[in-house]
Amino acid sequence: MGSLIILAGPVQAQATVSRFFGTNTDTFTASLEGCLPEGLVGTVTITETSTGQVVDTGTNVFLVHGLNVYDYHLDLPDGRYVQSWLNRDLYTFALTFVTNPPHSVYNVVTQDLRTIYAADGTPVGTLSIHAGFHITFTDLNGNDEPDPGEIATQFDYFHLRCG
Repeated sequence: MGSLIILAGPVQAQATVSRFFGTNTDTFTASLEGCLPEGLVGTVTITETSTGQVVDTGTNVFLVHGLNVYDYHLDLPDGRYVQSWLNRDLYTFALTFVTNPPHSVYNVVTQDLRTIYAADGTPVGTLSIHAGFHITFTDLNGNDEPDPGEIATQFDYFHLRCG
């Protein structure tokens, strides 16, 4: 009995996956959007941790998937404070150079849930934000930005609730 060996041809395209990670902490003054009086300003400390990956398909298509997680803490002058317990952005981005001019699709979904505490640590309220954004555009002028006349689809939503 004989064997048949078939050699594979050269690969036409090979995907390259690059993972990324980063963290950054900022401190600034701000009020709590929408749930407390606007004039009540405190000190915000927010730490952002970003993880994700970039896929170069090898065919002039690039895909980015990621997650930004935020640890948000607001100290108010009257002793109250606000702490996030779920605060994240999930995003995807696709850019293709297969067509000329390049075509892009971007999506992000935000979940932001925070608890408001009295000075003694007793929970006294909540804030929740659910938001999203989508855009599809073809970069006709090559400036890497969606300009009027280049946008095929765009929508966003923002829901803030205080409890």
